[in-house]
Amino acid sequence: MALVALASAKGSPGVTTAGLVLGALWPRQVLLAECDPSGSDVAIRMTAPGGTPLNSDRGLVSLAAASRKGLGDDVIHSHSQQLDGGLDVLLGVRAPEQVGGMGGLWHPLGITFNQMQQTDVLADCGRIGATSPQLPIIQSARLIVMVCSATGSSVAHLRERLAALVHHVDAQLGVIVVADPKRRDGVKQVWSVLDAMSVPVRHRWHLAYDPVGAAFFDGRGHGRLEKTQLIRSATDITAEMAALVATPHDFDMAQAAFPTA
Repeated sequence: MALVALASAKGSPGVTTAGLVLGALWPRQVLLAECDPSGSDVAIRMTAPGGTPLNSDRGLVSLAAASRKGLGDDVIHSHSQQLDGGLDVLLGVRAPEQVGGMGGLWHPLGITFNQMQQTDVLADCGRIGATSPQLPIIQSARLIVMVCSATGSSVAHLRERLAALVHHVDAQLGVIVVADPKRRDGVKQVWSVLDAMSVPVRHRWHLAYDPVGAAFFDGRGHGRLEKTQLIRSATDITAEMAALVATPHDFDMAQAAFPTA
């Protein structure tokens, strides 16, 4: 199966919400893995079946301890949990301080995610930079999707990060712009910026900025989720993205050093 990495260049444009929405709509078995070293949002925002709290001690940290005896599909699944609604999730760290002892986990975990037998993996990598510890997850992905908003600062940081990233990964690149459905002009400006770059961003999607729909993925939703602008826009995105990574791809696992500046 395949690993899809979701990340941002700066700020909080909605990477976690995008990951939850894509996971909820994914047409195959999928695992949402929180690989953001800043700390887990899913454990705070979502619940287990029946509305019970998720176990914040079971996830990436417990997996890191267990991985000393080896990684594999069964090991990863044994440290994941199911959300109310059915999505499987591997919870991230509770706090950034927990990342310090996990340095040796990221590289083998990225490879294992991309080689799971029956499960696709959506990795929420949060904000990435030149020295981010979760970069091996990005480098192991078959599809890297950068999430941004249609603001000047967000697009500027996106451009700089893509320019650095493209030389050190062997993956398809995509961009999701989170913007009001009425702001198509702003989205087109983002596409214009990408067109002016030499970076081959072939896959481009517009995900609706929709507080009503996003509230369902923050434990506050009311009404019919399937009628929200968020779900309507995400349905086609998910289908296209899942089809992209289902296609055989000659993937090179070359271990390229990420730039330090």
